[in-house]
Amino acid sequence: MPRHIYIPNKETEFFRIPVENIVYVESDGNYSNLFTKNGNKTLLSLKLGEIEDLIYEQFEEESHLARIGKRLIVNIDYVFRVNIAKQELILSDGAVVEHKLSASKDALQQLKAFLERKLTKK
Repeated sequence: MPRHIYIPNKETEFFRIPVENIVYVESDGNYSNLFTKNGNKTLLSLKLGEIEDLIYEQFEEESHLARIGKRLIVNIDYVFRVNIAKQELILSDGAVVEHKLSASKDALQQLKAFLERKLTKK
């Protein structure tokens, strides 16, 4: 059964989204844009930090969603390429989904280190 994240949006809207469908969430000032694997982009009335708090509250186990720098939360299952020198992150499912994002060198170095630690734990 898929794991879902529950996101209240404004006073009249509520989302229930399978985590595996979320590719990334990007900060947009006091709002956030959520991008799903089917290509949808949804504007949320929450700051990125508020979404991060929801993730930690709802998932005792690993959620596969990780905060990257000041403006991104990414689903680590979609990380295809981390290029620190070019400040580039490519998220892909290897078939249909592909997003090319820019991120700070520090954020990408943290992501790379996180992924390498996960690899050594297996």
